[in-house]
Amino acid sequence: MKKLLIISSDVIASKMAGPGIRYWNLAIELSEHFQITLAVPNYHTFDLYEELKSYPIKLISSESKILRKEATDVDSILIQGDCLWKNRFLRKVNASVIVDLYDPFVLEHLELNEDDFRGNLIYNNMMNILIDQLKFGDYFICASEKQKDFWLGALTSLKRINVKEYQKSKSFEHLIGVVPFGIPSIPPIKNKNVLKGVYPGIELDDKVILWGGGIWEWFDPITLIKAMQIVNQKQSNIKLFFMGINHPNTDIKRMKIVDETIKLSDHLNLTNNCVFFNDWVEYNDRHNYLLEADLGINIHKNHIETRYSFRTRILDYIWTKLPIISNSGDFFADEINTKSIGIIIEDINEINLAEKIMDYPGKTFYEANFDDLINDYQWSNNIRDIVDFLNKDFNPKKTFFDFGRYRQGSYIFLRVIDLIINKVFKK
Repeated sequence: MKKLLIISSDVIASKMAGPGIRYWNLAIELSEHFQITLAVPNYHTFDLYEELKSYPIKLISSESKILRKEATDVDSILIQGDCLWKNRFLRKVNASVIVDLYDPFVLEHLELNEDDFRGNLIYNNMMNILIDQLKFGDYFICASEKQKDFWLGALTSLKRINVKEYQKSKSFEHLIGVVPFGIPSIPPIKNKNVLKGVYPGIELDDKVILWGGGIWEWFDPITLIKAMQIVNQKQSNIKLFFMGINHPNTDIKRMKIVDETIKLSDHLNLTNNCVFFNDWVEYNDRHNYLLEADLGINIHKNHIETRYSFRTRILDYIWTKLPIISNSGDFFADEINTKSIGIIIEDINEINLAEKIMDYPGKTFYEANFDDLINDYQWSNNIRDIVDFLNKDFNPKKTFFDFGRYRQGSYIFLRVIDLIINKVFKK
C-alpha cells in the first residue's frame, strides 16, 4: 500500500477552520486507500485522539525536522499554502508532491492588503510562494472546474503546460484534478439544543439566520447588519447568529471586518438583541446549530476572490439541508439557483436583502432539492482524482531539462542554449 504524507497548514482540533477541516477529512477518506501520515502544526495541543482511534492514521508534528525525516519514507506528499516555502527540502524529495490550490490565497491578499502601504510587497511575497508551488508540484488539485481553468492559465504562464505534458494527455488530467471540499457521508442527527430557548436572547419560537463560519474581509457582513436593522423593526422574532468571530488558530490575527461588524451592530443596538456573535463553534457540534437554524446566509463582496472562491460553509448548509440566501458572483450561486436550494440576489443592498429575509418561505419549501447535491459532494466521491493519481506509477525524478521546473540558475543556461540554437539555424 502506498504511503501518503498530508501536511496541514492549519490547526486540526475540536475547533478548526476550512483548511484544517479539509485535511482532517481527506486524511480520513484516503486512509481507506493508502497509509496516511497526517502532520499538524498543533501536535502538542491536538485534542481529537478519540476520533483518531477509528482510523489507521499516523499523527506527527509539522515541524521541519520531523517532516524532513518523514518525507524520505513516503511515496507522495500533499501540501497547501506556504508549506513548500517553509520546507525547501521538500523540493528535492523522491516522493511526488501534490499541491492543493483549493484556496486561491493570492486573491485573498489583494483584498486584505489593498489599503496597506506594504500591500505590493506582501502580495509579491505571496506570489513567490505560489510560483514555487506551481514550479515544483508534480500534481495539482483545486475545488472546481472554474478554479481549474484559472490554474491552467497560471501553469501555462510558467511553461508547465507544454508539448511534453500535452503528449501525456491533451486534457492535462495527469497534471491537475478537481477535489472539492466535501460533505460527510453520514447524515447529521441533532443531539442537543443549542440556539432556540437555550442561547441567551434567542427564544424558542424565533427564526434563526446562521452565518456559518468566520468573518473574513472578502465577505459583506456590513450590508447584512444594516438589513437586520430593517428586519428587526418589522419582525422582531428573526435573529442572526454568527457561528465564529475568533479564529481557532491563534497565529491568524483577527481581521478588521470583524470589529467593524460588531461596532456597527452595537451602534444600531442590535447586538444581543437580534444579532449574536459567538466565539467559535466546535467542529463536532456544528450540525446542531445548522439543524436548528432556519436559514443559512452567504453575503460577499463582488471582486476577484469571490469569482474563484469555493465557500466551504455552503457545504455545511447543503449537508444539513439548510436553505441559503446569497448574492451572485461565486461558484455556489449557480448551484443554489439551478438546484433551487435557496435565493440568489443579483444586485444586493440592505433593503432588498431585508425583504428576501422577511419573505423567506421556510425550510420545507426547499428541503426535497438537496439530495443530489449531498450525494455529489460527499468526501468519498471527491477524492477520486487523488486516488487515481496515487495509483499510477510515477517517476518522481525531476530532470534538469524539465522546462516546467527549471531553477532560476538554470534559466540563464537554457536561455543561452536557446540563443545558440537560433543562431545556428539562422545560418
